Amino acid sequence: MSPSPVPGGLLPGASPSPGAAPPPEPDTIPTLPPAVLRELAGRSDWVSSWWTAGLLAAAAVLVAGLVVLDRRRRAARPAEGTGRPRGAWRAWVGTVASGLLVVLSVSVAVNAYAGYVPNVSAVRTTMAGWGLVDPPPSHRDKPSERAGSAATGSVTSTLLPAPDLRMADGSTWVYTPPGFDPSTDTRYPVLYLFHGSPGRPSDWFAAADSANVVDTLLRAGLVRPMILVAVDVNGTGPSAHDTECLDSTTGGAQVETYVTDVVVPWVDKTFPTVPDREHRAIGGMSSGGFCALNLGLRHLGTFSTIMALEPYGDPGAGGRAMLATPEERRANSPSRYVPTMDFTAPVAVFLDGGTEAPRTDREANRRLAAALVERGQTVELREEPGQGHTWAMVHAGLPYGLLFVSEHLARP
Repeated sequence: MSPSPVPGGLLPGASPSPGAAPPPEPDTIPTLPPAVLRELAGRSDWVSSWWTAGLLAAAAVLVAGLVVLDRRRRAARPAEGTGRPRGAWRAWVGTVASGLLVVLSVSVAVNAYAGYVPNVSAVRTTMAGWGLVDPPPSHRDKPSERAGSAATGSVTSTLLPAPDLRMADGSTWVYTPPGFDPSTDTRYPVLYLFHGSPGRPSDWFAAADSANVVDTLLRAGLVRPMILVAVDVNGTGPSAHDTECLDSTTGGAQVETYVTDVVVPWVDKTFPTVPDREHRAIGGMSSGGFCALNLGLRHLGTFSTIMALEPYGDPGAGGRAMLATPEERRANSPSRYVPTMDFTAPVAVFLDGGTEAPRTDREANRRLAAALVERGQTVELREEPGQGHTWAMVHAGLPYGLLFVSEHLARP
């Protein structure tokens, strides 16, 4: 699968078409039905609750206070004789317990803000993604045969190595929708998802809770059934854990080739998909959002819809380490090549971030949206109220991204 002609593919002297639409203003209004919003908001439990963090902090203060009181009492009534003061062990235990409670309180508070492990069930998914426990298995090496119920989808994990491309031996995680049955004639569109850095594909099913989000939207009749494929884009060599889906020219992994020439053909061969651009979307968060933008725009013959959450328009530090020359970096910088690229096919782009994200990130998103609109492409721009650059923002914005994807992918 050869990339679309973006630079190579820059058109010197090209200018926006006359009468182009004005730059879009970001939408911040929650427009999902209230019942759906309540169901999605109910995903969190005590492991990501500010109440838990507060109670642990209060317990730490209480224990520390008891230690201080005990020390004062013992100082007022010293033990007879010499040797270790009576009750010193209580102070030691209390100090350690108070310290542990502080650590737990801070950890829960950080998790409540970032949303990386939203609930107890996500703990196992996260551990599986990092190789600490077994991931959800394929069914006799045929993941397409492992289906969910009529109400919930199914998630499988399959090793898809490509050592000749210097890719790490990571797993590809796949969600199939409720009622999925490969023995029927039903075929599905596919949304490919890319994690941030550091990260794993399992993050989409733990932090983003994407399987439950799709199930919820399907029950509400807001989206059409689709397959989600979360790709491991960690590689080897320079910037192994921040590849930004690039084909390295500095001795690192060939991630772009891995996605287009290994992952996409494997999915079309393994699952009942519609193998054309009109039924493929590409999405990601943070550095994975950059992946989605850059790969989606460079491969207009492969993908028709892009969902970029918390993206950036230029290679970051990891991407710069993957590429040898300034020319290669410019050729992989959507913010630079979009204004003059040759759009060989139309593309629909969803851009989302948080209102509390860094100002430079928000402005970059708006510039990207404006540049795409000026080139006549379909764009939806959102900012999620009160959210920063976190997985919690991804969970808040993902339903709107899925609605956009479902609307713009062709019907099977």
